[in-house]
Amino acid sequence: MDNQLFVISYVALWTAVVVLALAVLALLRQVGVLHARLRPIGVHPGGEGLEPGSAAPPLPTHDYSAIDLTLVAFTSPTCTICADLMPGLKAMAEQYSDVAVRVVDYAPETTATFLAFNVASTPYLTAVDRNGTVQGRGVANSVEQAEILVAAARNDTGSLGAL
Repeated sequence: MDNQLFVISYVALWTAVVVLALAVLALLRQVGVLHARLRPIGVHPGGEGLEPGSAAPPLPTHDYSAIDLTLVAFTSPTCTICADLMPGLKAMAEQYSDVAVRVVDYAPETTATFLAFNVASTPYLTAVDRNGTVQGRGVANSVEQAEILVAAARNDTGSLGAL
């Protein structure tokens, strides 16, 4: 009798494990479907950075008036998201002839630039127009968010629905 009870409980427990594993897989699929349906949101100002409309501090070796829009990307060598974002930013620089992407990697010699732009976290993007005026800023964790920032800075609502 005890042996039969043990076998029945053993089978019931393994059945429960299999059912729960299938439920987890179904939930993972639903999360993927929801993620695919959501459109990308724009950058998050995060309480830092220069306010849009304010004058941007000068960047060493860059002249804002040379191009319509400068996207200043603040990164850190220890930031994995920054490393993932870099190929996309390089592609953006090649794709848009009117946008210059300038990367400021955190180091002792760039601390003054981080402070001048009021940036404390990475990856942080600031869009500056040819007049040296900040057009947008925020933490961007994906290329889509960077593209939304560029579209918003250009006042181009297009298909991205710039925020």
